Amino acid sequence: MSGILESESDNDDSAQSSSMSSTNESLRQQVSATRNPPTGHLVQSRLEHFSRRLSLLGLASSQDVSERAGTPDRPNVIEPVNIVAQRQEAPTSAFTQLNHIPSTTSQVIKNLEKDERASSSSQQKVQIKFQPIGSIPQINPSVCRITATQPFSLVITFLIRRLKVDQIYCYVNNSFAPNPQLIVGDLWSQFKVDDELIISYCGSKAFG
Repeated sequence: MSGILESESDNDDSAQSSSMSSTNESLRQQVSATRNPPTGHLVQSRLEHFSRRLSLLGLASSQDVSERAGTPDRPNVIEPVNIVAQRQEAPTSAFTQLNHIPSTTSQVIKNLEKDERASSSSQQKVQIKFQPIGSIPQINPSVCRITATQPFSLVITFLIRRLKVDQIYCYVNNSFAPNPQLIVGDLWSQFKVDDELIISYCGSKAFG
């Protein structure tokens, strides 16, 4: 009986030891698998790690850049060096239009030139030399300048105010008394002597 019990106990011990050894073996395999993963899985994990770092840095692959460079939304910034802008020449029709100015425009230009000449002539001044007759005083200076477009009546008014008299008689070159409505410039151009219109004056009627 004791022998049977011992054999059963031995059998139980051997079964337990074999079970424990199999369990330890499986644990060792799991630990080894954890510590030494397959080579392909390790490379893939590293590639994924680098890909994540590149995405964080905002970098793109050269293929993506080349694909984006030619899209219509983002045209190529760099152009070939041999591209030269073509010179645009003015059409010959423009020169033809310049050479053929309309008659109305030509007439306007002529009118402007005429108005300019009239304006300059209206501002032109002529010289008058005053010579007293009799006892009337001599004005000083004896030579004055007056606008050519003024009437002769302005000369008479000037002498009356300058000499402080009530009435005065004027003559051109001691020959005739001009009409007060005559234009000084016309008298000067017809009767000037050395570019001066000589006006004689006195306090009483001297001629005619």
